[in-house]
Amino acid sequence: MTFEIPPSLGVRGNEKIAVDMMSRMWGKKGVFTCTIANTLTSTIPGVSEAGDTPELTLYTGPADAEYLVMGKVTCMKGIPINPGGIPTPATLTKAALELSKMPYFIINGGSKIIPNIPCIEVGGECGQPVNTGHTLSNVQQAFEYGKILGNQLADAYDYVVVSESCAGGTTTALAVLLAMGTIKENLVSSSSPKNPKQLKWDLVMEGFKAAGIQIGDLADDPLKAIECFGDPMMPVNLGIALGAAKRVPVIFGGGTQMAPIMAAAVKMDPSIIGNIMQGTTRWLLADPNSNMVKIMENISADIPMVYINMDYSKSPYEGLQAYEWGFIKEGVGCGGSSVAAVLTSAGAIDCDMLLDRVHDLYKKVMHFD
Repeated sequence: MTFEIPPSLGVRGNEKIAVDMMSRMWGKKGVFTCTIANTLTSTIPGVSEAGDTPELTLYTGPADAEYLVMGKVTCMKGIPINPGGIPTPATLTKAALELSKMPYFIINGGSKIIPNIPCIEVGGECGQPVNTGHTLSNVQQAFEYGKILGNQLADAYDYVVVSESCAGGTTTALAVLLAMGTIKENLVSSSSPKNPKQLKWDLVMEGFKAAGIQIGDLADDPLKAIECFGDPMMPVNLGIALGAAKRVPVIFGGGTQMAPIMAAAVKMDPSIIGNIMQGTTRWLLADPNSNMVKIMENISADIPMVYINMDYSKSPYEGLQAYEWGFIKEGVGCGGSSVAAVLTSAGAIDCDMLLDRVHDLYKKVMHFD
């Protein structure tokens, strides 16, 4: 029987590999992981809008995790919102996980604020600002722990989704991609339609100067690139992906923040190509201020991008409509979890069902009647 891509999903890149992978996950039992982390890069004014103030960005990941698990947040007041009341993408992630009944785990990659829920610990610590040129310690341990975890998950599930919630992570992603020479210009996204590209570039160049490296110098040493310029989510998710993808399909759930992890993964083990794909949103691929397609062409032509065709334009809530205006776009694995919900349910879950559930969750969050 030939596999047909359901209308809720779209594909960019290698459709043959996408169809092969999706057919192997169709109706199968997946597992979702979300690694939360902090980088002090997010507290530099102007870098991140994933929180009402630069300081509050440190609460974004932990609050997202609490919301996914408990439906409420205890580490801060309210839930993570962008300025203007735009809700966290975790609302879509939660909708996807609830509808699909997919098991999920929160991993503390290195969070300054510890959420009040059970987390898998990997010994990571909060990352230093990207302009220091040395952002992470114990990268090797976090990577090795991730690999062990990836192996364990591959033992128990048919496929694995890796994702993240780390404010400021597109800036660290830019730095690692440049250090590896994957890109030579700023192609990463932002949670705001006004992507602060110049600020990100300047901070990264400061970091390169401090570390004494040029663009592309760390092409053959991805872990060193992550140690110098990455955030604590990266080594763990890299380990999980490499540990799992040897045996089961892996979905990199997220936007441009997942790009350095995919680049590092195929550099360290090219054999996983054909067993990995990106799971993201239509919003990310439509973003005029970033270019995931171009980044992916530089990583590998054989990592397909599968996206969920979510459309909030007809939502009665302005906070959700803002996604159509270029806010948020991705995060907390909302694209990957939604793609996985469609696949695991063998197409029974579609975008309309997801939107209905998002509306229910959003009404609760905003205390609408």
